Parts: sequence; C-alpha cells; structure tokens
Amino acid sequence: MNKPAAVRMPLESRAETALPTPRQVIPDGCNLGVVLRVLAAVNLALLLVALAAAGTPERWVDRFLVLAAPVEPLALLTLILWCLLRRSLPALRPSLQRVLAWGVPAALTLVLLMALEPLRAQAGDLALLVYPFAALVAGAAIQHYLELRARAFSPAMVEARFQALQSRIRPHFFFNSLNAALAVVREDPRRAERMLENIADLFRAVMGDVRKLVPLEQELELCRKYVEIERTRLGERLQVEWQIGPTHPRARVPQLLLQPVIENAVRYGAEKIAGDCRIVVRIRQHGFNLEVFVSNPIAHEPIQREGNQIGLTNIRGRLALIYDLEARLEARVRRDRFELTMSIPVDNKA
Repeated sequence: MNKPAAVRMPLESRAETALPTPRQVIPDGCNLGVVLRVLAAVNLALLLVALAAAGTPERWVDRFLVLAAPVEPLALLTLILWCLLRRSLPALRPSLQRVLAWGVPAALTLVLLMALEPLRAQAGDLALLVYPFAALVAGAAIQHYLELRARAFSPAMVEARFQALQSRIRPHFFFNSLNAALAVVREDPRRAERMLENIADLFRAVMGDVRKLVPLEQELELCRKYVEIERTRLGERLQVEWQIGPTHPRARVPQLLLQPVIENAVRYGAEKIAGDCRIVVRIRQHGFNLEVFVSNPIAHEPIQREGNQIGLTNIRGRLALIYDLEARLEARVRRDRFELTMSIPVDNKA
C-alpha cells in the first residue's frame, strides 16, 4: 500500500502560520500600553544619547532636557497620528501600512524644522536630512517592535482560546443541564425544549472565537439563558438582580466575557449555600469605559477556590490579550460576599 506523499510547506508559510501578520500593523497610538512603551523607549534613547554627549552629571541632565524639549512633543504627535490613521484608513496592505507608520515621525520632524526658524538655524541645513532620517529609523524600529509583539501574542491568544474552552464552562455543567432537561420533559415539554435551545446557544458561543467582539446586549442575553438553565436545576432560590445602566447602543464586548463570571458566582454561591442566593450584576458606562460589577454570597465554611482562581486568571489573560493595559479586573471578599469589578474600554464599532 502506497503511503501518501508528505505535503511540504515552505518555511515562509510555516513562519506565517506560527506568527501571522496582524491585519493592522500601524501602532495603536490610543492604546495606553502602546503609549507607555513608546514614551519609555524614546526617553531611554534620549537618556543614552545625553549620557554619551555629556561629560558631567550636570551637563547630562541639561543635555537630556534640551533633547527632550522637541522630541517629546514629536513622540506624542506621532502617537496621535498613528491612532487616527489606524482608525480612519480603509483596509490596506501591511507593507503600505508600514510605510505610512514610518513616514509619520519623519514628516512631523521635517515640518517642525521648517516651521521653527531658530531651531533650523541652530541645527544647520544638514539637519533637514539627518533629523527626519533619524525619525524615520526610530519610527520603523518602534513599529517593527510593536508588530513583532503583536505576532508573538498570536499563539498565546490561540492557546488562551483552547484553555478557555476547557475552563470557562465546566464539562459536568452540560451533563447536569441535560439531565435537568430530561427530568422535565414529561412534566413540562415546552420548558424542556426551551432549556435545550438555551444549551445549544451556549454550545455555539463556546465553540466560537473568544476574541470576537459581540454586542453587549447579545452577551447579556446569553448570560440570562445560562441563568435560566441553572434555575431549572437549582430552583427559584437562585435569583439574579440585573442592574443595567445606560450604555452606548453599539457597545461591544468580547464574547463569553461575562458568562464565566456569573458561572463562578453560581458555582461558589448557589451550589454551596442552602438558602436563597442573590447574585447582583451591575453594568455602567463611565465615559469611555464599561464597568461590570458582580456580587454573590459565598459559603461560610472554607471551600476550594482553585477553580475560581483559574477562571479569574483566564479572564485576566483574555483582557490583557485583547485590551493590553487598558482593562482591569479586581476581586475581593466583603461581608460574606464575593465581589468582582471589571473595567474595559467601550468598543462601539459597528
């Protein structure tokens, strides 16, 4: 029996599969993480240049201040223009995006030299070539680093997706839900049918891309379906108080971001206490940030919190991958209730 011929993949294709090129390679100048990294790199470079050009500590500080005076505004303007280009330009080839990103600091430097006569006179005519070229090299280096960083995170995002599929919704949850649906098939067929439909919707969401942004109302509807399934299993003692404030009508959030939080509240609340379990879900928009607050009672006796910590670590990892430093998640126990506060930027793209 002949063995099938092995398919040979070019090395470039393998590298692209392992580290795919992002769709947008212009640095996101509106992202807090990008801003901090760029400013840190610029200031570090200025410190090294000032240290090399000065002989004494006093002259080193003076030299740094002289260099920082024009360079800091240029760096901030570059970040602003990168932000505008990234959000306003149509889909372009990555190579063309790179050229635009590199040209922004060079063009700004040239405009600054042409506009400020004293600065051009002090630097000399040669500066019209040297300084824009230096800005071009610096912009290319920063853009290349940020692109490589985005590529390096791609495998981590894929890995996080598979971890999320395993830890976000517990496998025995589906068995419990199916058993609960079977238990009410004869007594209430319509209720069992609706429960199975909700389980199917959860399955569909779990098998989707966890990086996908969905409308906030769609995520809330999925959470309500999850609560309805659990209420069939746990009874009316499971109560969820929804406090949804005004938000942007097109606000979008990562798919299955809120559901694991509510699942933890059910697992370590309603499943562990005998009486009523009231879970509070409060969502408010403050400026350009969406704040999610979830509170649930916890059992008095010590319980194993490892699963909860894994769930929170998973959510933190997803927030870092999607929003970098612009999202935060805080958790604490106060007056026998577990409280989680999550803040993410409001994404309102259609």
